[in-house]
Amino acid sequence: MIENNPEKTGHWYLLYTKFKQEKKAAKELAQQNISVFLPFFKHERMIRGNRVIREEPLFSRYLFVWLDTENTNWTSVRSTRGVSNFVEFGDGPARVKNTIINYLKQIDLLPKEPYIKYGEKVRIASGSLEGLTAIYEATDGVSRSYILLEFMQQNQHLSIDNQHIEKI
Repeated sequence: MIENNPEKTGHWYLLYTKFKQEKKAAKELAQQNISVFLPFFKHERMIRGNRVIREEPLFSRYLFVWLDTENTNWTSVRSTRGVSNFVEFGDGPARVKNTIINYLKQIDLLPKEPYIKYGEKVRIASGSLEGLTAIYEATDGVSRSYILLEFMQQNQHLSIDNQHIEKI
């Protein structure tokens, strides 16, 4: 989250940025002593078979700025590198309520520990193997996991949809 402390007077506004230039625009605006709020979230993604944690803006192509309505050079904000324009509704730039910004600041957008870890017991909650217990081994893409299931006195390595397993 990129953010500066806003002054007492002014309002939050929403800027539309150029494609994939939210961070650049936020940095350039911060250098102009403009308070910026750019919330990020982290998520896991599979890239070429590897699990990668990526940090991306919560609102793609948008960022929030705190502007003093009397002392701000609106043209310089609009012409900042990475900024496309203000988001406007009707007669001018759209104001964003402080309560919305405060709410966004309170949300925890960081990834939690994996719900199920290697070696933990899981129960198959639905499907043809419902009710059986297994040992969690690893993820298999974004929506599937490998489990070790003892079935008919043999260990079976299975790939199963995450919706069908639950932690015991």
